[in-house]
Amino acid sequence: MASLIFNFFQPGMISGLALALTGLSLAGLGYLEYRHFRSIKRAYNLAMLAAHDGFWEWNPVTKQLLVGTRLLQILGYREDFLPDTHAWLKLVHPDDVADYNRAVSRHIKGETDHFYCEYRVLASDGRYLWIASRGLAVRDQQGTAYQMVGSVTDITERKNHQEELEFLAQHDALTGLPNRLLFAEHLQSAINDGYENDQRLAVLFIDLDRFKNINDTLGHRAGDQMLQAVSLRLKQNLPANSCLYRQGGDEFIVLLNPMIDSADAMAVAQSIKESIAEPLNGGDLDFFTSASIGISLFPDDAIDGETLLRHADTAMYAAKSSGGNAIRTHTSEMDQRIHLRVSLETRLRKALQKRQFELYFQPQVSAVDGQLIGAEALLRWSDGTSRIPPDQFIPVAEECGLIIPIGEWVITQAIEQIAQWQDRFGKIPAIAINLSPRQFWRPSVSNFILDKLNATGLPTSALEVEITESVVLDPEGDSIEQLERMRAAGITIALDDFGTGYSSLSYLQRLPVARLKIDRSFIRELTHKDKAESNQALVKAIIAMAHSLSLKVIAEGVETTEQLEALQKLDCDIIQGYLISQPIAADEFAEKFLVDRNNQKSSE
Repeated sequence: MASLIFNFFQPGMISGLALALTGLSLAGLGYLEYRHFRSIKRAYNLAMLAAHDGFWEWNPVTKQLLVGTRLLQILGYREDFLPDTHAWLKLVHPDDVADYNRAVSRHIKGETDHFYCEYRVLASDGRYLWIASRGLAVRDQQGTAYQMVGSVTDITERKNHQEELEFLAQHDALTGLPNRLLFAEHLQSAINDGYENDQRLAVLFIDLDRFKNINDTLGHRAGDQMLQAVSLRLKQNLPANSCLYRQGGDEFIVLLNPMIDSADAMAVAQSIKESIAEPLNGGDLDFFTSASIGISLFPDDAIDGETLLRHADTAMYAAKSSGGNAIRTHTSEMDQRIHLRVSLETRLRKALQKRQFELYFQPQVSAVDGQLIGAEALLRWSDGTSRIPPDQFIPVAEECGLIIPIGEWVITQAIEQIAQWQDRFGKIPAIAINLSPRQFWRPSVSNFILDKLNATGLPTSALEVEITESVVLDPEGDSIEQLERMRAAGITIALDDFGTGYSSLSYLQRLPVARLKIDRSFIRELTHKDKAESNQALVKAIIAMAHSLSLKVIAEGVETTEQLEALQKLDCDIIQGYLISQPIAADEFAEKFLVDRNNQKSSE
């Protein structure tokens, strides 16, 4: 019997049987992989159906491509005309092809856990749409990818909002010109080129004469129209080798690069001066103004950007002090302006000693029903003969370090005022104070605030702190920890001037804020006939983002009922501005906003 069995299984038959078993085994494995792939595909189909995304399937070996109907719909195509990778790459924006191929290659090689790439694709209407494509490779036992499946999401709207916010971070919201941050980058680049190519350049600092009179007599709206008209006039008349920037307020900068000699810079400045002197049409009004212009040359006056700008600024003040409508190039004698700032510093020190400071208060009310939500305490300085604007003395105080004792005075005075009001009226809405980034350089401004609140017996909820994102620019500081300490104690933190800083979005999640204040530059354009739609879309996006992070939104600089109505439609929470009240003294604020509120509560 044994020999019979042995004879039955001849060597050839044994090999055949082994091969048959191996084949069955491979077939079984292939079937399992096929089922795995089919399950992935079914999962993607279901997910894409629910998410309204587009599905795609690709063979890395044959390059065959299969796209779902939804993906075609996103791009506006009716029929599938994309048989393979080459056809798809024809739709990808030329600037994005390299990034796309790199992302695919890395995933196929197993360098990434999944494929992900954001890029632009040509739609049927000729526009490029931004899409986010994600996928996963199906691999055999050796790890070789033989299939990829994935999805596509239309992210065009998000990208457009992101580009708008990035643009505004580097451009002035009112005029659309590059701002001082972008100027600093361009100036440094020009200086580097100057060193390498032995080229000269010039910085022209332009300040409009008597601009304050326009604001005081005709209002800020007219002032804005004038600034827009000036920026348009300058852009139309500048030579090709120059770039225009808005420094802030009524100040503009021209970077002339390259420059032949100083006469070249003087000729451009003369052209600017003459063009501004011509009547300006600002829409509803015609404006007449002039300009004071200061010139600083590289490498003649300075070899670094900061000094070049400072010298141009100094030369501009020399032109203005001569009566305006003039041009001056920097000289060493002009540094007298530094002494003027020293003089202002001396006056600031005396103001602290003589108690010349005062707090004014501007109400913050609900955008829905006008109910008082809080108020912002604002510093004012009068030396007995004149009132010095905060934008003049606060920068000096920050430069010389006086902002620390002045800030402590503000904290102490605000808390004492809150305590007096609570004794008289009972509990009142929180009062906000502004903290300068330099106040966080002291050992612990948070402890100073909490100690003052504790000494008066006030709850921490009585005070709110407003900061700007520049608070966290010092990598060595502990500003975040101090803010966290205040928030944990019950003090509300508000982020001021949102949208004007370079990295507002990136800092927003780092800061322990509960309120976000949209800068007044955005509010001004809400009802502008030519810019209302785009600005309202931007403000709407900011408000929606803030609400998604559970932040309350305050719009500052609200001056008209039209602006209020627009903000109400955009679901803004709180408004602040001249429409409600200008900043007023403590007694007047109490009579206007706290007495009536107290009487209403008593009658209830």
